[in-house]
Amino acid sequence: MKSIRDQVCLLCNQSDFDIYMDMLDKDISSHRLSKEIKKEIIEKSILVAEEYYKKLVKEYGMCNITKYVYRLGVPIDYVREKPTKYYSYIGLFKEKTKTITVNLETILQIKHITSQFGLDDIVDINMIKDVVIAHELFHYFELMNPSIYTNQKIIDAKIFGIIKTKSKLLVAGEVAAIHFSKLITNLKHTPLVYNKTFALGKNMLTN
Repeated sequence: MKSIRDQVCLLCNQSDFDIYMDMLDKDISSHRLSKEIKKEIIEKSILVAEEYYKKLVKEYGMCNITKYVYRLGVPIDYVREKPTKYYSYIGLFKEKTKTITVNLETILQIKHITSQFGLDDIVDINMIKDVVIAHELFHYFELMNPSIYTNQKIIDAKIFGIIKTKSKLLVAGEVAAIHFSKLITNLKHTPLVYNKTFALGKNMLTN
């Protein structure tokens, strides 16, 4: 079995496109889509991430993520909710209050795991908070812009495997949010490294 370090290194060495394709392949709502359609979804999700990044730079210049959020008037709520084996999150966007929530306890756990397994040289741990905020900011853009591509990607689905319906392909928004956060923070590796590090170190958690 590969060590945590080997698994994190493997993820760091994957291309963004391959990572996003893996996300779509594993997503139950998109498993029936062809490779060609998945490729199109990834390409368009990347383009919309680039579009909104460029809009921010054009409007406010080159800033760090907290300045962008401040200028946009989006509140950030820093909380300390201890992650458990059954429920954990690094960041959330609460649509009702249009608030970005950052869980400092989970971030501390990730920092601890990174240090414990000697990943400091490959995981840019100092950027995690900015990456989380940037990711959730993209979901704010989705809320405020109904016509954005990631809101318009609708697929056929079934309720209880019987009733035909249509639903928004949520993974497209996740791909765009991940790519947007990487662009805006100039991260050297995929933002999913933080999630991977946390998932691999879950056995260190106590309820």
